[in-house]
Amino acid sequence: MNTINKFFGLLCVLLVFTACNEDPTYFTLENQPDDMHLQASVTELTLSKAQEDESAVTFKWNTVKSPIENYDSITYALRFYATDSKNEHHSDFFSLGSAHEVSFTHKDLNAIVARWVPAGTSIAITAELVGTVNNQIKYIKPEVSKVEFRVTGYEKNPTYLYAHIKDDATGAERVERMSQRQLGTGIYEATLSMKPCTYYFTTSATDAYPAYGQDTGEKVKYVDNGNVQPFTNTVTGKRTIIVDTNDDFMDCRVLNIVQLPNPETIRIVGDGCSIGWDPASSEGIFTIENPRYPYIYSWVGEFKVGEIKVNTGTSWGDQFFYAPEPNADPAVNHQLSMFRYESAGGDVKWKVTTPGRFKFSLYLDADDLHTSFEPVQ
Repeated sequence: MNTINKFFGLLCVLLVFTACNEDPTYFTLENQPDDMHLQASVTELTLSKAQEDESAVTFKWNTVKSPIENYDSITYALRFYATDSKNEHHSDFFSLGSAHEVSFTHKDLNAIVARWVPAGTSIAITAELVGTVNNQIKYIKPEVSKVEFRVTGYEKNPTYLYAHIKDDATGAERVERMSQRQLGTGIYEATLSMKPCTYYFTTSATDAYPAYGQDTGEKVKYVDNGNVQPFTNTVTGKRTIIVDTNDDFMDCRVLNIVQLPNPETIRIVGDGCSIGWDPASSEGIFTIENPRYPYIYSWVGEFKVGEIKVNTGTSWGDQFFYAPEPNADPAVNHQLSMFRYESAGGDVKWKVTTPGRFKFSLYLDADDLHTSFEPVQ
C-alpha cells in the first residue's frame, strides 16, 4: 500500500511539472478589413506661406462596416507620420468625430513637417485613419486605412529680414538687416538713422521675394510675387523698426525708443529693494521680457519701505532715471522723465511704501515715457 501511495504521489508531481511546461495560449484579434478607403485630394504638394490659410489637402473616406448590429457610434481619428521614419516622426491623432471628410491648410501641414525636415525638402508622408466602433457589447479592433503623399514645406520664420530703404530726397537705396531678439519668434527689429523715405522688407538680401509690404496702416502683407507696396516714413532721426510676422499681429511699427548710454542696460539701486546701494550689481539689471515690446524694461524682486532710483551705468557719477518728484510712490505716480545727471535736477528718488514682491517697469518709448509697479507671485 505504501508503494502505491508513493507511486501515486510521484505521478501527481509529474503531472504538475508537465502542466507548467505547456506553452501559453495567446488570443489575437483579427484585423478589420479596410472598408474606409482613405483618399487624399493630392499626391504631391508644395506648401506656400502666401496661401497658409487656404486648404492644402482634403481627405475623404467611407463608413466603417461594423461586425455587430447594435453599437453606440462610429468615430474617426487621423494622424500623419513620415513614411520612412514612422517611429521618429509622427503627429498626434486629430479626433474627427463622425465626419467623413477633413481638410488641412498650408499652415497646418507646414507646422507638422517643419519639425521633421528642413524647409524646401520634399518628404513622403502617410496619413493614417483609424475608425472605431464604440459599443458596450464587445471589443472590436479599430479599422485602419492609409494613403501616402509627398509634401514640401516652407520656412515660416527666416533668421533675418532685410529692410529695403529708398531715400526720398536723393533716391539712394540701401539694405539693412533686421534680426530676431529671440530666434523663432518671427519678430524682427533694427535701430536705424532715418530720413523721409519709403521701405519694404524681404526674407533675402538679394532676392525680391518673398517680401513684406504695406497692407493698410501698420499692417504688413506677405507677397510672393507681383507688386510690393512700400511703407512711407516722414520722420528724421534714430528710430527702431519692429516687424511682427505672427498671425495675431502682422504689423510694422516705427518707434522712438530711448537710446541708453550703455545699450539695453539699466539697474535698480536703493534701500527700498533687495539690491541695496550697489550701483553696479548684476542682480539689479532690468530685462526686456517681450521682443514685441523692446522698450519695456522690467525688474522683478523684493521691495521694502525705502528709496530707489535707476542707474544707466555702474557708478554714482553716471546718469540716472529719477523720480518725478521727491518721495514719489512708484505704485501711484507713474510719470517718468529722461535720464540725467544728478547735477541737472538733484537726487530725487522714489519712495516705496508697500513691502512685497513687485515688477517695476520702465516704458522707454521716448514719446510716451512712464512706469508701472505691479505685484507678482
